[in-house]
Amino acid sequence: LNGQLPTELGYLTHLTEVQISGQSLLTGSLPSEIGQLTALKEGMDFASNQLNGAIPTQLGNLDAMVGRLYLNVNSFTSAIPTELGNLREMTTYFYLQSNYLSSEIPTELGN
Repeated sequence: LNGQLPTELGYLTHLTEVQISGQSLLTGSLPSEIGQLTALKEGMDFASNQLNGAIPTQLGNLDAMVGRLYLNVNSFTSAIPTELGNLREMTTYFYLQSNYLSSEIPTELGN
């Protein structure tokens, strides 16, 4: 799998987990439609690709996710969205390192 993630990924609303990591072949931005995957409980792993742009604020809609969120080793820029503080059920891993994020950790992540 290479290239950009299609916005149609957001139509797969019954997914409980998505893992496309370690390939370094995904490029472009993470589509905001990913915030429609509200059945994601196990987690999301897009680590070690070439994704760039802002982390979509719509990830905050995934408030039922208890698994992991791996966005590390990409080229995301801008601030960490405060909406990620809505992921209050997440109990395992939350990785954002090795990106180009330009802000401090939002206090909302401590909720």
